[in-house]
Amino acid sequence: MPRLDVNGITLNVTHLPQSRGQGGTPLLFVHGLAASSAFWYMAGAPLLARLGDCTLYDLRGHGKSGVPDTGFGVTTMANDLLGLMDKMDIGRAHLVAHSFGGMIALLAALKAPERVASMILADVRVRPLQQKLELPARKIPARLADRLDKIGVSIQTINNQDDGIDYLKTVAKIQLAAGDEANDLLKEIYHHPQLFRSRKNAEKWIALTERASFVEDLKNGESFEPKDLSRLTQPMLVMYGTKSTTGPSAQAVTRLCPNAILHEIPDVGHFFPMSQPRLFLKPAARFLRAVNAGRTSFPKKM
Repeated sequence: MPRLDVNGITLNVTHLPQSRGQGGTPLLFVHGLAASSAFWYMAGAPLLARLGDCTLYDLRGHGKSGVPDTGFGVTTMANDLLGLMDKMDIGRAHLVAHSFGGMIALLAALKAPERVASMILADVRVRPLQQKLELPARKIPARLADRLDKIGVSIQTINNQDDGIDYLKTVAKIQLAAGDEANDLLKEIYHHPQLFRSRKNAEKWIALTERASFVEDLKNGESFEPKDLSRLTQPMLVMYGTKSTTGPSAQAVTRLCPNAILHEIPDVGHFFPMSQPRLFLKPAARFLRAVNAGRTSFPKKM
């Protein structure tokens, strides 16, 4: 995997050459918080390489990319994305983003619309449209509460989370403290297994969240206003799982962006591209083939 100096930081980058034919529009994948480019391997990016060259990279502070002291805001990360396109001589690309990566992709498209052929947004929370996540209080049985208490995680902490940063920090703490029990605990509380691939990754995320500049940049860094999204005329596929909390963002983006399609996926949560990649890959491939064939307008729902 090459490491490239972009915008004053070293980014870890993976390039997957087009595997069928040639000349397809490149795809650039943007992961979410506390993840890495490995997320897109599990979501099936190598299969989408049939349609064009694929570039996967670790955001600053994530994976194997550099960890600066400051500069974790959406604006800086959007500049990283455009700088990476410059460095790799990618003139125009499809942007494929999950979670916080969608904020980065949207801002990059607003900054340089001529460089974005289309966007696929998978379960993206758009902070200007959805200031807080409406997380339902979890009914945790006494036996489970006792196990959590023994590892230093309170039910109050879990139920008072109103942001993805806090939620991911709790997941990391459970993984570090619960050992072999972590998978079972996370499945009972959040209905998903461990998210951090190693102890080191979980420790890295907790350390990042304890930096005042990191949290401040993510929550309050300059990005865009809701009205700005109406300027995005590229074809856009907006997917979300009906068990996720990002539905309000998906619906608002679809309403504001003239060529956005909404695709609801029943009975799946936030990490469906990784946990059930077929549900992500099938509509994504169909959409990309249509865009590559020259289609520019779509119905509002797929």
